[in-house]
Amino acid sequence: MHVYLREEPIELEMKEVEAEGLVSDDSGLIPMAFFAQGNDRPSFRAFLPPETVNILHQVITGPVRLGLMAEEPEDPSQEIQAMVGLTIPVEALPDGMVPNEIEDAEPSLEPWQQGGEAWQSDSWKGEDDDEDTPRTILLAFAPLVRIARRRPDDFAEELADLLESALAGSTKPSLEARVDRMLGL
Repeated sequence: MHVYLREEPIELEMKEVEAEGLVSDDSGLIPMAFFAQGNDRPSFRAFLPPETVNILHQVITGPVRLGLMAEEPEDPSQEIQAMVGLTIPVEALPDGMVPNEIEDAEPSLEPWQQGGEAWQSDSWKGEDDDEDTPRTILLAFAPLVRIARRRPDDFAEELADLLESALAGSTKPSLEARVDRMLGL
């Protein structure tokens, strides 16, 4: 799984939109469109359960950091199926959303707490244990598909380009893009 995290936060607005016959009325899913930086064209579209919509309303209260995760297809001619998500510090998650493994995690002991010989080892100086860096999760909320790759030699650049294209509003709904591809447009 590859993950691209965008450094600069963006303004993101979400609006309920028409389902356009793509989902039945009794499905319980809410058709949503997400608009970045005040664009009039949506950057992302998704059919979401009400619980997810409520969570997104709680966490989209100002500029947000976005990420994109995807598996690299084995064949560069295959489409990329990715998920857009918000990066959220764990402590900012709504009640009941903190994963159990994070809630249950106990802080590691300092070398002086581990016993008499622990001071002789540098193993306690884990480079990954930076206490100043908050733990974050990527809350995935919308699919994003690229039918034809633009950068088949660099998947990281491909993901960055895919997200930036979506933020600019220059993407199509996946169904429309697939029809265009089928028609040779």
